[in-house]
Amino acid sequence: MTPEIWGQITSIIGMILIISSFQFKNRIVFYIAQMSGNVFFAVSFFLLGNVAGGLMNLMGLFRGMIMLLPNEKKRTWHLVLINCLFVGGAVFAGTVGGDGWACLVSFAAQTTGTFSMWYGTDKSIRWVQLCAISPLWMLNNTLISFSIGGIICEAFSMISTIIYLIRVRKRKKVAQGA
Repeated sequence: MTPEIWGQITSIIGMILIISSFQFKNRIVFYIAQMSGNVFFAVSFFLLGNVAGGLMNLMGLFRGMIMLLPNEKKRTWHLVLINCLFVGGAVFAGTVGGDGWACLVSFAAQTTGTFSMWYGTDKSIRWVQLCAISPLWMLNNTLISFSIGGIICEAFSMISTIIYLIRVRKRKKVAQGA
């Protein structure tokens, strides 16, 4: 099989892991499933020739590990470290990796996601996911490295986020009316 076929297969495995992660209520299991999905997406992007997407997902693995630490949101240096890794990865991918401007798409998605996880509420994180993170990854997955698993994963994420926001709004209306 060609690297492209293996890239699509690993993207589908990554998609399954990421989508299934939302079914876990345990924070540790959630992050482990997310990090496992990041590994498969990283391999997928490398096989599909998207160095930046691969590097950003590998660095997302480190972000997940840091997010598992107790009181991680209180430690600003962790946030600085993660974003320095993303900057370094984007510079490498854009120059040595040959991705050029395309590295900015996955870089923007990862740094936006990191800041929203660090400082956001559940609702604000969902809005950032819907309006910035998923559209940026969808752009990466359709135009930069056609990733079938990535496209399905982001479509699922956007639909799931819309459903969540509708449910929150309905609960708020019911609570106000009661």
